[in-house]
Amino acid sequence: MRYILLFLVFAAFSFAQPLSLGKPNEEKEHSPWVNMGLGIGVLGPVSSPHYKEQSKAFVNPSLLLGIQFAEMSAVTFELDITAPNGGVGGWFGFEQQFIKRDITPFAEVQIGARNPYDFDAFGFAYSLNAGVIFFRESQFRIRLKGGYEMIVNEDYDQSWNAEIGALFAIGKAGIQTINTD
Repeated sequence: MRYILLFLVFAAFSFAQPLSLGKPNEEKEHSPWVNMGLGIGVLGPVSSPHYKEQSKAFVNPSLLLGIQFAEMSAVTFELDITAPNGGVGGWFGFEQQFIKRDITPFAEVQIGARNPYDFDAFGFAYSLNAGVIFFRESQFRIRLKGGYEMIVNEDYDQSWNAEIGALFAIGKAGIQTINTD
């Protein structure tokens, strides 16, 4: 526990803001950046007897990618697997953050496809999520989320999900450029 707290203290140093030596009324623009990382979660079936027969809950590790294209908005990509029984999923989504602070709530809508337990269960899917982002504009970001997922297959498999992700910025997170127009 002490090492986790020490790690979070060091990560907090990334909140230091650069000095603004320019003119006070310079107009600044958002500069996009990419976040990439890993997540670990749980996927719990809530419908379909076939889905529940496979497991009461699936472990759901994932590869995460986010492009913070606007100050409070991001596009997300996610590839994941479910264990046991080796299902796979791929997602494309839109994430909207709500507060311009280091800790911010967010909502996310995703579409994709999932094959939860066998090929007959494959289907296009959608997911509605909400959560909290810690260290929003730093080189290191923690994202906690939970939500609902539906696979549009023969049984209309539904599940809840919960995930924690650790993402690292590629590029300078939170940097704003001066508008020269």
